[in-house]
Amino acid sequence: MPISLTPQEKARLEREDSLIRPLDGANGAESAAYHNPQTGQEFPNLPVDPRALMRYLRRGLMLGPASPELKAKWLATAAERAAADDARVAEYEDSDQHQRDQAVQDGRFKDAVAAAVTQVLEKLGIDIPIEPPKTVDAPTESDTKRVVSQASRPDLHLVE
Repeated sequence: MPISLTPQEKARLEREDSLIRPLDGANGAESAAYHNPQTGQEFPNLPVDPRALMRYLRRGLMLGPASPELKAKWLATAAERAAADDARVAEYEDSDQHQRDQAVQDGRFKDAVAAAVTQVLEKLGIDIPIEPPKTVDAPTESDTKRVVSQASRPDLHLVE
């Protein structure tokens, strides 16, 4: 992360005749490529601030791109890794555990959607009905005649 000084801080440093002087353009890179020296896997855009640098170096990563030999090794094993991943996914999808997980996930999703809708309605000040009103469907036809509301068709006269 680059260090930036405000104009007031720069002026104060000049007045105090300090030995610390900011250099223009000395902020440096914010991210760089790291690689795993054993597998050849590259991580192209990781931060290079001191904390992140020490974290990645302690984990065994090296700063900079991987050598061509390591890159070739990583790319050669890509098909094997993809096939192994596909096999594990297919095995999981065929298992009973997947069906149970899917049922649990569907239930959680419905609960989460209901909670989100309730929260939004409460925020908007809309009263939420505790229990939905029960409705009974009107019969569409009787034994011999169609049931038609007179309010919906005032000019209709039924002939007996």
